[in-house]
Amino acid sequence: MNNLTSRQRKLVYAGCIVFLLIPIVYLGAPTSEDVLPGTKTAVSGGLLAQMRVEHDLGESTLGEIDPSSAAMNLVLLGLRGPAAGILHLQALEYQEKKNWGKLKTTVDSIIKLQPHYVEIWKFQGWNLAFNVSREWDKVADRFYWVKEGIKFLQLGTTRNQTTTILFHNVGDFMGRKFGNSDEKKFFRRFFVDDPDDERFPDGSSDPVLNPQGKDNYLVAKDWFDISNDKDANGYPVKGMTHVFFRQAPSRALFDHVAAMQDDYAAAMKEKSEAPDRRGLSEDDRQAREADDRRSWEQQNRSGWDDAYAEWTDVYGNDIFLGLNDVRYKLNCSADELTALAKENGVTLPVQRKVWEQNVKMVNYRFWQNLADCERDPLTVSAHRAIADGKVAYSRGEISDAEDRQGVLQPSPAELRFADGLNKMAQLLAKYPTLAYHDAYIDEILLAVHYWKTVQQYNNKPTPANYPLQQFEMIHANRQPDIERDFMLENRGSY
Repeated sequence: MNNLTSRQRKLVYAGCIVFLLIPIVYLGAPTSEDVLPGTKTAVSGGLLAQMRVEHDLGESTLGEIDPSSAAMNLVLLGLRGPAAGILHLQALEYQEKKNWGKLKTTVDSIIKLQPHYVEIWKFQGWNLAFNVSREWDKVADRFYWVKEGIKFLQLGTTRNQTTTILFHNVGDFMGRKFGNSDEKKFFRRFFVDDPDDERFPDGSSDPVLNPQGKDNYLVAKDWFDISNDKDANGYPVKGMTHVFFRQAPSRALFDHVAAMQDDYAAAMKEKSEAPDRRGLSEDDRQAREADDRRSWEQQNRSGWDDAYAEWTDVYGNDIFLGLNDVRYKLNCSADELTALAKENGVTLPVQRKVWEQNVKMVNYRFWQNLADCERDPLTVSAHRAIADGKVAYSRGEISDAEDRQGVLQPSPAELRFADGLNKMAQLLAKYPTLAYHDAYIDEILLAVHYWKTVQQYNNKPTPANYPLQQFEMIHANRQPDIERDFMLENRGSY
């Protein structure tokens, strides 16, 4: 090197620099701007950048934070934790002041700052869907903010593909918030027919939440299936017992069919008021309604068949680890218990004890019996009779009237509710465990309330004895909730 001239040495140094740039570019070139961290698609860029995307380690969104904010000043000093804390406090302040626009932009800045901090996604998704939505009066506005909370969680899943619990939480929000809240009557309808006419003028669903226009519980099941697949294929869930975690898809199907039963009365009323039925004779109208009832019964039975199969054949046959890593499954015969005991290297009493403990813990037999009971024609008939009573009530068919012989006859609504309560009494005698199920308790008590309301309208005294009277007395503490549910079901506007 000492024998080289100054010019030659400069050329050698330049060549070395170019040579060293090759591996640097190969390893460190950034990803293309259209690729989001967390995606599993092909990524252009350096090897290290591709690995960051593959393993959800990218932080390419840091530059999207407001450069004039105090949080950005901390980011430039390497203090991302304190910066995120400042943004959290600002978000809470904006929420208290009901400054929803700034709240949303601040939350967006938080996730750009810490896209892989899972607790941020969980907390802010819940906050938007459950807390912020409650601040609005109009149901359509509440629905919008629930959607924002769930969309926030969905974005979290794209940035954190290996975090199984986030996928589960999306499904949980889809089912619980849209299906169990006070506004569920409207939320479930909005889920397939979005009220935002400007963005969805054709009456379609929001494509981000519901691209196929399905029921909210079925979309929830899709997300639960994804989370179960991830749990089984290398990304186990943390912070939740597996035997509880894996039941979510089956329970979503249970909720879906139960919601179909709840929607029956509204659907029948809507069909009866459709333009194509207004000019029909009474006989033709009744024939159409009979066809609708048969169709509903078939769908109901089919739905419960699917739910029963999902619970017993899929969830029931999953293999779980119990105490001392003893493997077991919930839907287990005597021969399978013996085979599993031999496979686990334990005695049959030990295997049976582990199995029975977990069967009781998840209440497996109760839900199995419930799905089996719901397929019984008596159960279907009891649900339908009560729902038909609600249809008659909503039509105003609550007045007693004289027949052709001049004899005063009970109203159609009273007759249907009485029929439903009689069948429910038979059902509880046949399946006594159902008397402890909240859904049955609420349905029966609400039917009794409807029946009494119709009788009071016709100035009839309540009989000294009537079906399920003792059942009503046992659950007298629920009466305020039943009256509230009655008001919600008959609320005409929102």
